Amino acid sequence: MTIRYLRFVAVHVTLLVTLATTGFAQESTAGPSADYSQVISANPFGWILVPWYNGEYERKATERATIGLSGSRLPWGDGSGFYSLNMALRYYPNGNAFRGFYLGPRVGVFWVSQEEDDIGTDKDRGPHLGLGFELGYAWLVGSERHLSISIGGGATRVLNGEPIPVLRLVNIGWAF
Repeated sequence: MTIRYLRFVAVHVTLLVTLATTGFAQESTAGPSADYSQVISANPFGWILVPWYNGEYERKATERATIGLSGSRLPWGDGSGFYSLNMALRYYPNGNAFRGFYLGPRVGVFWVSQEEDDIGTDKDRGPHLGLGFELGYAWLVGSERHLSISIGGGATRVLNGEPIPVLRLVNIGWAF
């Protein structure tokens, strides 16, 4: 058990150091992405592989910061599942919103509902407020840099429960 925990911590610390190092080593680049003020994205692999749906809207607040709204749904069984609605503030240390390393806080509402139990009552486990933190990396690619690709992760602590991992395997979207 201890070795498993140490491996888990080592992998995450290595990932954090690697992302932070590359993020702070970047120079600010003025370019086509400076003209965009919004990005809308989703995880297409979640739609294809599992019934996991998520979408996100991100809007530039300053050259280094954005605010965003995201929602996700992971259904299981009949009418059961995990649902969330979050707001995030992302800081891009390189000075170019929507491109490069980002980090920031999240706040959201989470709920889990389960099918009726043996005595016929619905086990509704929410909604509950959660506070968290995320970090990741975003690219704008293509000749006009409209195509947005981002990865990341973090954790959110539900105020009356356990932490929830925040995974952003691959979000693909459009900058406009």
